[in-house]
Amino acid sequence: MFFYKIEGNPFTADMHYMHKAMAPIDYPTTKADIISKIGDEKIRVGHDAYTSVADLVSPLKKESYGCACEFYCSLFANLYKE
Repeated sequence: MFFYKIEGNPFTADMHYMHKAMAPIDYPTTKADIISKIGDEKIRVGHDAYTSVADLVSPLKKESYGCACEFYCSLFANLYKE
């Protein structure tokens, strides 16, 4: 999806920007709530690349999250797939 293999000049601040965008989200929450509240927020995911929160969250299989840890575990599990 938007993550990369670490080679060349990697961009490693993507989760920092995602975490900042998630500030308005309270838990428990749902995928639909995240998308409705901050789905249009652009996240820097590369040196010159951006994507929306909705693009990152939409593919997640879980529909609800009891806490931030549960959300981020789901996010990380999805992001690094080939």
